[in-house]
Amino acid sequence: RPRGPPKRSFRIAMPNRRPHQSSKQAWTLSRMMKYFALMLMSSSMTFVLLRKESKTVHWTEYQNILEPDGTKEKRCYEQSPGTQDKRCTCSDPNKEVANTTTALWMSHHRNMVQFAQHAPEDLDVVFFGDGMIEQLSGTRGLGALPAEGMEEYFEKTFTRKGGGQLNAIALGSSGDTGPNLLWHWENGIKQANLKPKIWFLMVGGNDLFVSKCTDRFVLANILNVLKRIYESQPDAEFIVHGIMPRKDNPDAKSEALGHLWNRAQDINLLTRKFMKHKARMTFVNAGPKFTTESGNKGRRFLDPKLIKDGINPTSQGMKVWGDYIEKKIREIMHGFDKSRLKQKHKQENQNKRNKPNGQSG
Repeated sequence: RPRGPPKRSFRIAMPNRRPHQSSKQAWTLSRMMKYFALMLMSSSMTFVLLRKESKTVHWTEYQNILEPDGTKEKRCYEQSPGTQDKRCTCSDPNKEVANTTTALWMSHHRNMVQFAQHAPEDLDVVFFGDGMIEQLSGTRGLGALPAEGMEEYFEKTFTRKGGGQLNAIALGSSGDTGPNLLWHWENGIKQANLKPKIWFLMVGGNDLFVSKCTDRFVLANILNVLKRIYESQPDAEFIVHGIMPRKDNPDAKSEALGHLWNRAQDINLLTRKFMKHKARMTFVNAGPKFTTESGNKGRRFLDPKLIKDGINPTSQGMKVWGDYIEKKIREIMHGFDKSRLKQKHKQENQNKRNKPNGQSG
């Protein structure tokens, strides 16, 4: 029997699902990676925005700090509850107060305003504060006395024409409190339209040691000066110096620091805490450089080489302080200039993108 052609067996090819499953897994993994990248980007942007927002100062949130109620709490630490003490001269922190006890004060104010009006345009720093700032500028006692060697030192250290790396002016008034500085500001200094890169503020010592304000009122006096100028100078950085050490009783023979210095340190801590992580604010404190420690643990004494009469720095003390401050300011200026340069480049790139094609500058 003749054989026919060999039978061929046919198989139905079943689809191989492995490649499909592999591509599905790869697609799923790719999608997960995209989701992860988007979440990471979103989280980063949220962090940056929240961080920027946290640094923004919303002054209305701090009204209870800026305006303590003198009718419900003690204004001065020596004041008995519910009584008026003549030794208490602590003013309302957010109100401008002129010093009417001496004609020298008003005369010195006019000199400060005139000096501010003739300040150089390329200012890096304006020092604004009490007697230590006045001493830095070269005078003491509201311009009545020269501060030995300080005019030359300031010229050499804080002006470019004198060989320094900064251009600064110093507007200081001996014995001034926070409300006194507010008066200077609102009655001439503000109108001088100064535009420095940095405002250096020094106030609070007289509020505590002379006016006998409580810690809350001293803090409010400091912060109201900062707030008033801060809101008027949106492009400037601000440095606030802590309260410097001084004797409770300047006539005491011992150089030991008393309980008011402990109060001053608490106020410095509160000021530092307020300014921490806030935009355009830096707290500095050279006070510890002016003290020494005795055998008694924790007891501090003034260094007589750096502070005389229990209050005012000596010429050597002022130079120690000035050198420290100058270094701190240059560090802040370096970051400030880098930030401005970055903003300038960003603006230039934005302007280039906004120009029509073919248009050149």
